[in-house]
Amino acid sequence: MSIFNRRPKAWRIPAGKYYPLFDDMASQPHLLIAGATGSGKSVVINGILHNLLLHNAPGQVQLILIDPKRVELVRYRDLPHTISYASEPDSMVQALASALTITDRRYAAMQRQRVLKWQGGQIYVVIDELADLMTTDKKHVMPLIQRLCQIGRAAGVHVIAATQCPLSAVIPTPIKVNFDSRVGLRTRSAQDSRNILGGTGCERLPRYGQGYYMTPEGTHKYLIPMYSDDRYEAILHHWTSKACRA
Repeated sequence: MSIFNRRPKAWRIPAGKYYPLFDDMASQPHLLIAGATGSGKSVVINGILHNLLLHNAPGQVQLILIDPKRVELVRYRDLPHTISYASEPDSMVQALASALTITDRRYAAMQRQRVLKWQGGQIYVVIDELADLMTTDKKHVMPLIQRLCQIGRAAGVHVIAATQCPLSAVIPTPIKVNFDSRVGLRTRSAQDSRNILGGTGCERLPRYGQGYYMTPEGTHKYLIPMYSDDRYEAILHHWTSKACRA
């Protein structure tokens, strides 16, 4: 029996304007996005990145992009916010290792300053397809992601990971427990829904347009908004043109 029986919520913002749902997702320590092919994972990832870029200069937000399919995140590769873009097996593992090195350095600085939380810019490690990354080198990838999620939040390092294959082999418990915020989109089966959110319901969602958003405060169904391609092109042009003039 589904534990998700609430009516879908919609952020009351006119279409084409601005969607604070993505701000809320970006504010979580880490975020797992899962659903079947074509369920809207790209809409969520791109919406979060759009809002981050809309509000933050490169010194305020930096991106480490891991893009096994070399399609979804490549448009952000040349932004001044992007400190690393990885699409090859070795470079993807190295990108995770670099993120962990940055996290360790921040903890060392926090210790010297005697503060409990990083006060500077935030770093987002965005993984477009976790299944491909785990297949590449699970032996090294799994402990890196696990450690990064465990210690990253206080250091201002956040992981946003998406997968179209929400199996226990792809998101094993040692990793999943560190993602207490998750987006569940349409899944192929009730078991996939359980793997993501701990209950059924995602398998009955429409193909796209709706999803469950789980945070420590609870789980709710939402209408997932979508920006137009023009909005993305405008924000990308804004920052790449500034980088060229710098």
